[in-house]
Amino acid sequence: MKRLKELLRFLFSREVITYVIAGVLTTLVNLAVFTLLSSLFGQDRWWISNLPAIVAAILFAFFANRFFVFRSHGPFWQEMGKFFMSRIFISLLFEYGAMFLLYNILGIDQVWHLMRWDLSISKLLTQVLVLVGNYVVSKWFVFT
Repeated sequence: MKRLKELLRFLFSREVITYVIAGVLTTLVNLAVFTLLSSLFGQDRWWISNLPAIVAAILFAFFANRFFVFRSHGPFWQEMGKFFMSRIFISLLFEYGAMFLLYNILGIDQVWHLMRWDLSISKLLTQVLVLVGNYVVSKWFVFT
């Protein structure tokens, strides 16, 4: 019972709630840029639309996390460098790998598009996994 209370206290802490809000907004930035560019380049060329979407999301996320979530007062350039390096690994490399697996190998979006949805479900699922990984890295590596 004590561990459950601790878990609930953590899940409903200011930091986690603001991180989820910032994460949702970051995801919306990513999805908006991705959707806009996908309409120009085509859904089958998702890798072209994905890079600018990730870069825009990383820029937004840095400022949201630094000032809103973790309220950091650490060295700006050092934190920015660590943030960008961690996000390149998690957001860029992981996301491309997950998108390739979900979209190209498993073909999840073909089923999704049969139901007349325009949003890439592969992209949405990937964003959830990226959100969790980014929290862990930001909490214990970047904004210490």
